[in-house]
Amino acid sequence: MKYLRPIKPNKYTHKDDLLNKTYAQIQQEALPISTFTMHSVSPKLFAGNWSLFREVFLVDNQVSREVKEAINLAVSKLNTCPYCVDAHSIMLSGLKHEIIAIAIVNNDLNTIADPKFISIVEWALSSNQPNHPLQLNPPFNNVEAPEIIGAALNFHYTNRLVNIFLNKAFIPLPFGKGIANWVVRKVMIKTGLVGSSRNAGKSLVLLPEANLPDDFKWAASNPFIAQALSRYAAVVEESICKFVSPDVRNFVEQNISKWDGQNKGISRQWVETLTNELDLQSKAIAKLALLTAFSSFQVDKTVIDEFKTYFSLDEELLAVVVWASFYTARVIASWTSVH
Repeated sequence: MKYLRPIKPNKYTHKDDLLNKTYAQIQQEALPISTFTMHSVSPKLFAGNWSLFREVFLVDNQVSREVKEAINLAVSKLNTCPYCVDAHSIMLSGLKHEIIAIAIVNNDLNTIADPKFISIVEWALSSNQPNHPLQLNPPFNNVEAPEIIGAALNFHYTNRLVNIFLNKAFIPLPFGKGIANWVVRKVMIKTGLVGSSRNAGKSLVLLPEANLPDDFKWAASNPFIAQALSRYAAVVEESICKFVSPDVRNFVEQNISKWDGQNKGISRQWVETLTNELDLQSKAIAKLALLTAFSSFQVDKTVIDEFKTYFSLDEELLAVVVWASFYTARVIASWTSVH
């Protein structure tokens, strides 16, 4: 892991400490993998991130696990997140769907038999295009929407953090190798990503209840996912308001809200121009946030060091990256018109 030092469970603190309670749930139902533990420098973000993941992915309701994993893989491919592409190819293999994983990675969806499955993957692959026909008329209903849009939102969010804080490769899967698939399935059973579904709502005890923001109305038909989203949105807002001024927050959020989904290209000149009139401290925040939102692969040590000139704590670094990633994922989710 780069730039952050995760906090491990602390046997010397009370077992009901939020950090330890969150670790306990993760260890009971999954594994403390890096995509979770990178959030541990902020116990509330750690709890909220776990809750959102759990209620969307580990609880089967209207949408099967393999469909949600296919969405994860498609969104990760769209966002050019090699780590997550590897990881969710492996997840699909663990669910005995190697053919679907290969089809998505190779952009050859004709090998998928189920037409609705294909249409949902195509929807995920077009989720960065606000006026795409599949965003205006999605191939799922409002009862399925919390799990389907929730899965895509989660990985538009997660991909950005992974591109910044983790290495570029997970464990590339040697597709078609029987022993590899057997090992993968054993690991997936251990992590809870195959096997029995979890009971909904268990993670909600970690954070206080929150009102559902208007842009999450698509989640209203599933109260557990709706609350996981609402509670996470509340702690993300709380964490960023501690040290980023309203003016800087508004500047970043307005620029993200105006985004049309287009790639910014390989140069970082656009962000230098955009933030040129800000004072140096505000510019360091805005550059990190906007690069996270639009070009997370371009966040490097130079950008991090510039930010750390003013903010030295891991919790502050995580707060900005989480805020920018989650706000961007919310905007992308709003592009889907749920009927």
